[in-house]
Amino acid sequence: MSNIRERVYIEAPYSQAAGALERRLGLEPGQPRGTCTLTLIVPVAQGRELARSVTVLTERTGGAAAYRSAYSISWDAGRTDRGVPTPGFAGSLTLGAGEDYGECALQIEGVYEPPGGVPGKIFDEIVGRRIAHATLGALLDGVGRELARAHEAVEAAKRTP
Repeated sequence: MSNIRERVYIEAPYSQAAGALERRLGLEPGQPRGTCTLTLIVPVAQGRELARSVTVLTERTGGAAAYRSAYSISWDAGRTDRGVPTPGFAGSLTLGAGEDYGECALQIEGVYEPPGGVPGKIFDEIVGRRIAHATLGALLDGVGRELARAHEAVEAAKRTP
C-alpha cells in the first residue's frame, strides 16, 4: 500500500463551498452516503494524458464543525480506455476554511495499491507515485474549479436585481 496526500486552495468561502462539495459528491440532504463520478487524469507526456472515469463511494464522517467537513471516499481499481491499469483508492476528503473568508482548502489523503504486483510496486517507487500525486492534484483542481464556479454563480445572483 502507498500513502498519498494532496491539497488545493479554492477561491470560495467555506460556507458556500461545503454545500457545493456535497452536491458534487452525490450526497443528498439527510443521507449519510452517496456516489458520484470523477475523472482521474493521468499525465503521460507533455500535453498528453489518459483519463478514466471512476464511480466514487462517498460518506459523511461526522458533522461539519469549526468550519471543517470530512468525507470518506473510495473507488475500485480499473483500466483506462487504452488499457492502462489504475489503482483503487480508499481515503478521506476534507474541506476546511481558509485563512480569510473568501478561501477554503480541499485535501485528499489515503492509500492505494499499485497495480501489477511486485513490478507495479517497483514502478510506483520510480515513477508511479509522481503520477498518483499528479492525478490526485488534477482531481482536486477539477473539483476546486467546480466549487469556485458555484461560488461565482451565487455571487453573480446576489448582484442581479
